Amino acid sequence: MLFVFGYRANKIRSKKLSVLIHNSENHKDATSCTVEVHFEKIVDVDTCGYCTVPDSKFSVSRTARKDSTSQYFIGQRKVQFKEVAALLQNNGIDLNHNRFLILQGEVEQIAMMHPKSQTNHGDGMLEYLEDIIGSSRYKDAIEKLNKEIEVLDEERKDKLSRVKVVEKDKDQLEPVRNEAIAFLKKKNERNVLENKKTQFYVNNLSKENESSREKVEEIRAKVAESEQELIEVREKKKEKAKSCAKAAKYRVVAALTEKRDEMRELEKQNVKVFEDRKHRKGKIKELTKKLERERKKIVDLEKLPEKHEEEISELTEERDELGNRKKEIDDSLKAAMHSLKQETQELQDQKEEQEKLLLGEVKYVNEAKQQLDIASVELGLFANKLTSAENAVERCREQLRAAVDAEKTAKRKLAELNAKGAKNLEKEVKLLEQELEKLSSDERRLESQLRESLSTLMEAKHSAQANRSRGKVISFLMQLKNTGKVKGIYGRLGDLGAIDARYDVAISSCCPALENVLVDSIETARACVEQLKRNDVGQATFIALDKMQKHDRSLREVPDTSLPRLVDLIQAKEPRFHVAFYHALRDTLVADDLAIATKVAYDRKRRWRVVTLQGELIDTAGTMSGGGNRVSKGRMGSNISTETTPAELNAMEEKKNNFEEKHQQVRERRAQCEQELGEKREELRNTASQTKLLEHDARAQQALVAELKQRMPQLERELHEAQPDPVQHKALQDKVKKLTKAYEAASRKTDEIEKKKSELNSEISRIQDAKLKPLRDKLEDAKTRIDEMSKKITKLKVAVTTAKRNHSKCEKSIESTDAELNENVEAVERLEEEWKKLEVDGAAVLEVGRMVQLLVLQALGEAEEESGRLGDALQEQQEELKKLEKSEMALAEAHKRMKQNQEVLCADSNSRGEKIEHLREKLPGYLELNLIGLVGEYLGLNMVGLVGEYLGLNMVGLVGEYLGLNMVGLVGEYLGLNLIGLVGEYLGVNFVGLVGECVRGKNRRVNIEGENSVRPPKKSWKTIRHLSGGEKTLSSLALVFALHYYRPTPLYVMDEIDAALDFKNVTIIAHYIKKRTRNAQFIIISLRNNMFEIADRLVGIYKTDNCTKSATIEPSLV
Repeated sequence: MLFVFGYRANKIRSKKLSVLIHNSENHKDATSCTVEVHFEKIVDVDTCGYCTVPDSKFSVSRTARKDSTSQYFIGQRKVQFKEVAALLQNNGIDLNHNRFLILQGEVEQIAMMHPKSQTNHGDGMLEYLEDIIGSSRYKDAIEKLNKEIEVLDEERKDKLSRVKVVEKDKDQLEPVRNEAIAFLKKKNERNVLENKKTQFYVNNLSKENESSREKVEEIRAKVAESEQELIEVREKKKEKAKSCAKAAKYRVVAALTEKRDEMRELEKQNVKVFEDRKHRKGKIKELTKKLERERKKIVDLEKLPEKHEEEISELTEERDELGNRKKEIDDSLKAAMHSLKQETQELQDQKEEQEKLLLGEVKYVNEAKQQLDIASVELGLFANKLTSAENAVERCREQLRAAVDAEKTAKRKLAELNAKGAKNLEKEVKLLEQELEKLSSDERRLESQLRESLSTLMEAKHSAQANRSRGKVISFLMQLKNTGKVKGIYGRLGDLGAIDARYDVAISSCCPALENVLVDSIETARACVEQLKRNDVGQATFIALDKMQKHDRSLREVPDTSLPRLVDLIQAKEPRFHVAFYHALRDTLVADDLAIATKVAYDRKRRWRVVTLQGELIDTAGTMSGGGNRVSKGRMGSNISTETTPAELNAMEEKKNNFEEKHQQVRERRAQCEQELGEKREELRNTASQTKLLEHDARAQQALVAELKQRMPQLERELHEAQPDPVQHKALQDKVKKLTKAYEAASRKTDEIEKKKSELNSEISRIQDAKLKPLRDKLEDAKTRIDEMSKKITKLKVAVTTAKRNHSKCEKSIESTDAELNENVEAVERLEEEWKKLEVDGAAVLEVGRMVQLLVLQALGEAEEESGRLGDALQEQQEELKKLEKSEMALAEAHKRMKQNQEVLCADSNSRGEKIEHLREKLPGYLELNLIGLVGEYLGLNMVGLVGEYLGLNMVGLVGEYLGLNMVGLVGEYLGLNLIGLVGEYLGVNFVGLVGECVRGKNRRVNIEGENSVRPPKKSWKTIRHLSGGEKTLSSLALVFALHYYRPTPLYVMDEIDAALDFKNVTIIAHYIKKRTRNAQFIIISLRNNMFEIADRLVGIYKTDNCTKSATIEPSLV
């Protein structure tokens, strides 16, 4: 069967497949052998019958030939082995793990397995079960994910350390920031004093209002004229900046790019030449040393043959001398043996005479011994009949007493078990099962509540952590809100809404106002400003919600355009906050890319403010901004952040702890109930099993007592009939005594002759040793020395031949090494020339690079000069504008003070002040050339982007990947371990039951992670590896049957698994296989009659005429 299933020759105890072909006297010409195994599926119809599944028959065969090749067939179709393996696998026969084959040694090896493999490639109980249940497929994925997690963890630690360095640098800049804030405060105090002075001047001018109206009109005309000049200056500055930027940018970038590429190529060539030269020089040193060694070696080899020839000549002469001496000793030995034969002739004659006497006496002794043996046998046969009858009667009496005692013991134990009561155990089991079901339900409910509370707590902690990292100003304002010192603070505008993550960059780039703080009114904003000043925290910009209601109508009017408004994509925390987002964004549209944004922004009917998903912004004025290596993001999240107070966090933590405590209590009680339930079920099974066993034993002993009582009278009659005849018995005894005396007398005479013969042999040996031993020793010594010299001569001749061969090899090696050395020297000279040429080319490229840098500096100088000229002109316009603005403000306020009250005058002044401040904010955007950005654009040195790229601190992506891999690894490990655990629990229950059925009266524990433990009757707990041979076999078979319950195999072949078991345990295993495993076919090789006598079919193997044959018997038909 193993041959058909594809086993190699060495696995079936053969050197090669051809030895399997039969070869005997009657069958000498066999060229091949074939084994065919037939299969069909059946369905059990009752306890002893079955029916065949239609169209399920198939056969598999394998043919081996004389050249040790083999072929596989399915039916009559020739196939490859993989097709045979697939067919058997589909029908449940596992050729990978060979679960169908259980050998005598393998049964105990299962018990000897470690809980887990001690090496990476070994097999333990865990690996054995993993291969069967299939959870081993998770191992490679888990190991791969663990390695990726380790790499990401190292990367995260490295980048975290860099973040800390950057934070340290930021903290070092804190004093400079504080100094700048102090400077701004002093500047604000100066502005307050100037404002007071201006107010005094306004009050004086208000008295001259009537006479100043014409002057106001004149000043307004001048302001309009100045604004027109300012627009012209802006346009001129913009055109100049564009022309400078384009001219310098394209020229410099092209030159720099070209020279950088050339420099990189030269650097690569330089490194290659340097490495080649270094390698060649090392090779030259190595070859030089090798050449010296070979030359020295060839000199030694040239001297070696001459030296050895001299030694060979000397040894040959000495060997010839020893040969002559050996011949002389041999002649002397022959002469001594001839003379010694004459000296010992008399003793030899005496020895031959004693041998003739001994030959006659031995014949007489043998005849006496034969007659004595015959008489002894007759006497033994005469007495054995009586002894056998007496022994049979005594054995029957002993068996009867033992059977009566065993029957009483079984009935007593059965009464004790019935007294304990199986019904009480069944009630306890039912109550424990109900309690366990309730505890399982409670555990699932508490586990769901615990997950929910833990998720809520983690979200709150994450939100609190995010709030703590927002900055000092926002944190201070939120603290004012939480403590109730200032009411009406809603929070940072970006935290009061949420937007899809794909719009994060767009809204962060076009809406800086998301960093502003939303409050309910102007008064709340003023209170916050006072608190910020008083505590010296910093500055913040506020948005008053009560002033934003004017945007409600504009918010509801959705523009007629193909692109969506950003404000419509925001999910506000409260609906009333939408007007604040509209105030910050207005009608800003969002586009997928710059092409779509440009098409919509420059529409003929209306200009739109459009931002792309990449953060590129087109304003209504037509200006375009954005791009670069670094983009703004993170000002608004995809989920609305919530504020959680420390008290609420503590309450959530306490709630979570309560759920954990309850969940732990329920789990502990559930585990206790499971243990109690297992013990009760085990006790109930043991009780039922012991009851059946005791009833069976009682009936068997009762039947045995009756049988023995019936046999006793017959044995007593046989004993009476076996009494011998005293006269005949006495005659036989006398005959044996007489023959014994005759045998002893003949033996004594033979011993005397043997003694005389031994004395003569000793004397002859003494004479021979005295004369021949010295000569034999000399002869042996000469032979030994001749052999030694012959070996030395042979060894020296071989050395001479080897030296000549090595000499020719060394000559060839010197030629090849010398050629290779010359080649490397030429290569080094060629590389030296290339290196010098590369140095010249590199110097030229560097010179061109320096010239390009000079052009960049020249362009920057021109840009700075032009910027300075424009700045001076604009400064003059600004000063004139400021004078006009002050005059206009003074006259306007004087005019309005006479007509309106102070409140109206203040409101108008604030309005004009906001307009002027708006103009001042716009001026720097038109005046400055942002020289740093220009240089960065020319030289490719956008420092912000470089720092971000260098640090690589995309922590969200990194942490996401890290958590993702961990989650995949954990889920894989969880699935694997749970699968093993569930199968282990299933196997454990079946294993316990099967051991209880197979091993009468034993307790046992199953642990997939540890070792299995068994307690034999009247013994302590032992691990399965410390049991006796029979106990190991029973426990291992119970595990095999439990695995059969989990994953049945249609075919089992068991080879003498009962060899280590006694009669009783063999019977138990046989009946178990007979009754409980009808869903599989068991082929059992056994020599135990109580195993094969209950088989459904017997196959006997025998051999006649040098041919092995088989005979099949179906007991049911006999």
